[in-house]
Amino acid sequence: MRSALFQVHWFLGLTAGLVLMLVGVTGGILSVEDEVMSFMSPGIVTVPVREGPRLTPDALIARLTDEAPGRRITLMVLNGALDRAARVRLADGPGRGTETYVDPYDGRILGPAVGEAFFDTVLRLHRWLLIPGNGDGWGRTLTGASALALVYLALSGLYLRWPKGRRDWRIWLKPALNRRGRALYWSLHAVVGTWMLVLYLVMALTGLWWSYGWYRDGVTLLLTGRPAAAAPARGMGKREGAPVPLDPAFAAFTAATNGRYATASLAPARAGETIRIRAVALDAAHVQARDEWRFRPDGTLDSRDLYTERPIGARLAGSMLALHEGRFFGPIGWIAFMLAALAMPLFGVTGLLLYLGRRRNRRRAQIAQAAAVP
Repeated sequence: MRSALFQVHWFLGLTAGLVLMLVGVTGGILSVEDEVMSFMSPGIVTVPVREGPRLTPDALIARLTDEAPGRRITLMVLNGALDRAARVRLADGPGRGTETYVDPYDGRILGPAVGEAFFDTVLRLHRWLLIPGNGDGWGRTLTGASALALVYLALSGLYLRWPKGRRDWRIWLKPALNRRGRALYWSLHAVVGTWMLVLYLVMALTGLWWSYGWYRDGVTLLLTGRPAAAAPARGMGKREGAPVPLDPAFAAFTAATNGRYATASLAPARAGETIRIRAVALDAAHVQARDEWRFRPDGTLDSRDLYTERPIGARLAGSMLALHEGRFFGPIGWIAFMLAALAMPLFGVTGLLLYLGRRRNRRRAQIAQAAAVP
């Protein structure tokens, strides 16, 4: 049994390991995307604080209609900080459109953040390996299969390394850096893998959320007890009905939260629709800890769904990206997940060196055995 598990372990390590190394490095880069773009984009992501008030949603829409004629606004993300720009999604036709930053004081389009094109390429490399078709191509299948392989590699590696009998756990968890050659490679491969086992399992099990629809539906049902809701069609095409003003609903939201929010996203609504505002509180644990507010066009509250009041299963299902990046566990978790992702090539390289060393030793043994025959 151990021999069969070991054979599959090294086979998956030599095949899926190539994809996992690439996915790990790109994932580590993506984990600092927001911080890097904010640092590199003063005057775009951040704006000077001014004395006058910031534009209301309706005033911002009117200003953008003049700034970008022929383009429609499908989403606005307003920031609660006075020195942060608003983020707006503009579309020329059917579809999601492209995002740009906007000065919240005068509605001037500031453009995309510096490095946005680079991180977009890294994201497509991380999720689909830049294979044509993106989410509908073979890239999604390969990364999903590699995530399944990572689950097997982590669990089988733990089983193969589990100490037989009584052993000093400090030796089991301490790398032997004073060794050389295959002994050093094995120590790094096994000990560091033991440290990061739980992190890699969380990364793989959450990464499968974007790879397979059946997996996402099953996890949603398991965590919430309800089947996954169909993807909303808001903003994806032309809707009938006259647009309704957003200012009464946003004013009611601001009054209800005392203006204390990190971000608030809302989209233009049509007659007969409620206005949905998805907000992240100032003291939220992570950026996916979103509250959902729904208002009627006159500003009357229709419903409120606070993140902190949801069952733990619903919070987990709505925080899959935060779990995948480690931000769900706070700054320490985010840093730990980032380092674990960047360390993925260590296991591919040491695993390959161990495999080549075994083959070399096997050939030497066969040569020695043949020479010993009379």
